[in-house]
Amino acid sequence: MLNLRQNRFKLVIFDCDGVLVDSEPIVNRIFAQTLTEAGFPITYAEVTQKFIGKSLQTCLEIIEESYNKSLPKNFVERCKEREIAALQQELTAVSGITEVLEQITLPKCVASNSSHRHIQLVLNLTGILHQFKGKLYSAHDVSRPKPFPDVYLHAAEQMNTNPEHCVVVEDSVTGVQAGYAAGMTVFGYAKYSDRTALTAAGAKIVFHDMQQLCQLISEHQ
Repeated sequence: MLNLRQNRFKLVIFDCDGVLVDSEPIVNRIFAQTLTEAGFPITYAEVTQKFIGKSLQTCLEIIEESYNKSLPKNFVERCKEREIAALQQELTAVSGITEVLEQITLPKCVASNSSHRHIQLVLNLTGILHQFKGKLYSAHDVSRPKPFPDVYLHAAEQMNTNPEHCVVVEDSVTGVQAGYAAGMTVFGYAKYSDRTALTAAGAKIVFHDMQQLCQLISEHQ
């Protein structure tokens, strides 16, 4: 087991979707399908490009502004019902993350733009909820979602750790911007994201294999 306690880092903060669980392809597919059926035609690729890492409320505002009309009142409910059903059938943990969570002995928590309900659901479905012992923080807890730093600063405060001693693991430009703005060291996971874009957003290290994470943190202490 890799012990990171001698490092200057004292806390590892994980984003949820795309970092801990492979939910984004599922959620983006359902979002694109439900939008198109509601009269807001959009492709899976467009959803992935425009909305990865953004809060649901931000996505809805962008959609309504882009199409210059309001979404149906039951849109969110319909989308969430489909999303939950698909996640229950298809969701898996990010490859290698189970081993990483076992190896890291530093305190760890989750800070996500998603709701508490969603975070708990996906971590429970993939069998890794117990790794965080209730230390789950949502943008719903703070005034502003990512790319603002609020949820990361909130997580650090709740975990009694100064921002400069925090590692953030993110997979989106929006999330990297939030971690960087919080004054934390950001590691960008680029399985689905553009490496150059993550670096430009403020990621100190960009990597493609989650199993590399412990070694990378150790090397950049």
